[in-house]
Amino acid sequence: MSVVVLPYLGTRAASLELNRPAPEVGVPHPSRSTPRSADPLAGLDIRLTYRTVRVLTVIAQHPGASNREIAEGSGIVDQGQISKLLTRLARLKLVQNTGGGQEKGASNAWRLTRRGAEVERATRLL
Repeated sequence: MSVVVLPYLGTRAASLELNRPAPEVGVPHPSRSTPRSADPLAGLDIRLTYRTVRVLTVIAQHPGASNREIAEGSGIVDQGQISKLLTRLARLKLVQNTGGGQEKGASNAWRLTRRGAEVERATRLL
């Protein structure tokens, strides 16, 4: 760490790092460790691209948004692309359509599922 710190923080910081004791390595206490199942991205069978994360963010910010509103908010121009992506996210149970849908001539109304909200929080854009 001393070598890494030296060019950015100077010799004093590098010296402090050089003299710092090494951290203790051991088995974490069970109550302090996070179980693997708590990872919202575990087992997610999709590549999380910027576009996918952006769609989840738009739905989180605007529950009940239509395909067109989500496409506009996430910068997707092609309606076919947004439709395919929303269908894929619905199949993965990250979003659900609570609107009437095309069968009834109504627009879609997309909302995040509980897992979708967890994934959106874990991938939130800063």
